[in-house]
Amino acid sequence: MKDGRRTVLITGGSGGIGLELGKLFVADGYRLIIVAMPGEDLKHAGDILQAISPFTSIFLLEKDLSRPGAATEVYDFTLSHDLTVDVLVNCAGFGTYGHVNEIDIERELAMLQLHIGTLYHLTRLYLREMVERDNGQVINMSSISAFQPNPTFATYGASKSFILNFSRALNYELREQGSRVRVLAVCPTAVKGTGFQTSARMECSRAFSSWMATTPAIVARDTYRAMQCGKDVVIPGRGFGFGQALVSLLPASWQMRISRSQLREIESL
Repeated sequence: MKDGRRTVLITGGSGGIGLELGKLFVADGYRLIIVAMPGEDLKHAGDILQAISPFTSIFLLEKDLSRPGAATEVYDFTLSHDLTVDVLVNCAGFGTYGHVNEIDIERELAMLQLHIGTLYHLTRLYLREMVERDNGQVINMSSISAFQPNPTFATYGASKSFILNFSRALNYELREQGSRVRVLAVCPTAVKGTGFQTSARMECSRAFSSWMATTPAIVARDTYRAMQCGKDVVIPGRGFGFGQALVSLLPASWQMRISRSQLREIESL
């Protein structure tokens, strides 16, 4: 659709951070494409976003992005609707918690496909068009866990490390090439009020009751501001970026102890 309206594609946009970002984009005049599971939550999110801007086109695509090949199906959907994606937000994700040898291997493989395989594939598909137009933005949802190894959150944290480092390196490459396309990595602390905590079986983890825990609305707000300012990394929440800078000076063994302390279950203290 070539009507001059900008278009944003948000994966995982049916709830949590993705939905809060959708609210900001639609209020700013963007056309929306929301890709998520399951269908009922997706429709509910569409109704919420449509109420904010009744005359905005909102496209809903129910898709399991943890399947290989899902990125191509999303791309084909936008092609079939003649949609040019100006902003790609890779926000879909879930977590696994516990000792690696005790976690269901198929669930972790699905998480790795979603966080790494699908995110990489979607980025490559839409980046090509953005570079050709010399305009566009990619926002990749990483995590504060990306900065250090995380015992009992090992695979999740490692996948988020890929997102952070891939995003920063890609953004550097684009600047070096003289492109105006930008890539932003978002690294929030534990986010309260989403289905993530239950899905990851972290109901008793102290991370979500810590003073460092944040909310989807705060993450979305700081992400949107960082995008507008052209930043390459943002740690949402006041002062968290400075705190992470200090922690990064510590030996890796200390960083792992701090991470493990935050992730430990309250009932086991």
